[in-house]
Amino acid sequence: MRLGRKLLAIGGLMLLLLLPLALLGGLVGERQQRAAEVVQDIARASANPQRVTAPLLRLDIERTVQRMEREGDDASVPRVPVTRTLRETRLLAAESVTVEAQLGTETRRRGLFDARIYQQEAVVTARFRLPPLGEVDGQQSARVREARWVLGLGDNRGIAALDVRAGGQPLQPAPGTGVPWLPEGVHAVLPTPGVEGGTLTTEARLRLTGTSSLFWVPLAETFQWTLTADWPHPRFEGFALPVEREVGASGFRADWRLSALASQAPERLAACGGEGGCPDLEATAVGVALLDPVDRYLMTDRAIKYALLFLGLVFGAVFLVEALGGAQVHPLHYLLVGLALAVFFLLLLALSEHLGFGLAYALAAGACVALIGHYLTGVLGGWRRGLGLAGLLAGLYGALYGLLQSEDYALLLGAVLLFVVLATTMVLTRRLDWSRVGEPPPLP
Repeated sequence: MRLGRKLLAIGGLMLLLLLPLALLGGLVGERQQRAAEVVQDIARASANPQRVTAPLLRLDIERTVQRMEREGDDASVPRVPVTRTLRETRLLAAESVTVEAQLGTETRRRGLFDARIYQQEAVVTARFRLPPLGEVDGQQSARVREARWVLGLGDNRGIAALDVRAGGQPLQPAPGTGVPWLPEGVHAVLPTPGVEGGTLTTEARLRLTGTSSLFWVPLAETFQWTLTADWPHPRFEGFALPVEREVGASGFRADWRLSALASQAPERLAACGGEGGCPDLEATAVGVALLDPVDRYLMTDRAIKYALLFLGLVFGAVFLVEALGGAQVHPLHYLLVGLALAVFFLLLLALSEHLGFGLAYALAAGACVALIGHYLTGVLGGWRRGLGLAGLLAGLYGALYGLLQSEDYALLLGAVLLFVVLATTMVLTRRLDWSRVGEPPPLP
């Protein structure tokens, strides 16, 4: 009965300790939210994440048609020929787009938080196949009133420099695209006689600032984007991954190549119709996010997820020493040890905001190992028992750090750790008479 009551008391204490651990989890979420708000504030002060749409041609077409119409609704009135002028806008995707870009990054801090700012230096070459007006419109009387080179952006404030040329001739860029679903961007008016048949090659030299991530919408028959950056921790995202990539300590290089067969860009562009949003087209975006190599809040949150397992292993080790060595450990002793283990996560969060996560983890773990080891030396009645449990606790902290660092192998490492703990417990207690655990020693 005493053994059963002790086990129930230990289980109740573990459940009770879930409350401060839940509060710590909420605190981590609050700090994460604050960090995200700081990133947004820095982005609002500079430029948001950029999503660049490959160059388009916007053609304002005017055609003259003759129709047989009658005046009024009287069917007896004969029809007469009437000349009408109709206007419409067409968007023409490029036959090929090539982007050669370099990315330079910097970190801007605000208090305890920071954000990644980048500047893209890009040369954007687009080749357009210009159909004759009859092919565009089906009417020989059609003409192009105005033609614009259009480049969609995520945030115009990020434009540091832009030079646009068509057929080797400089163009004058201006803000706005004239396309309803591209609210941010720039355009340049093309000489109208140059867009009536044949081909047109444009080149833009763009210096663009943004935060956190950079995407391109590959709106072309063939699209190639080569990006070289000085940030060594990229996460490639979007519709397609780079066909080639190299990531090293000094940065990365990535090469995207997509064709219209994969992206279905012309069909998606036609479905936009020039009205409202264009989510199907935006879904084809490819790009990269600049990751924090060690996200202290994410790592702390992952550590807290192992807290209950950690408590169980430590409490089990203390109970095992109590059962095998005959020491008497009060539930209050278990509670204080559990609170010390919970304080570890608070120390880890607080220190990691000022130090690197690795150093913060080492300091917090070292402090808790020293405290709990010193405490258990007195509770268990011997320095050997306290030192042994302190060594075990240090090993558990080391194993937990390995789990945090090896996300891909976390399940495997955790399973092996549990097996080792269970096997050790079974070997040590294989001759223990559990029915007599907790009974007073026999009188001499």
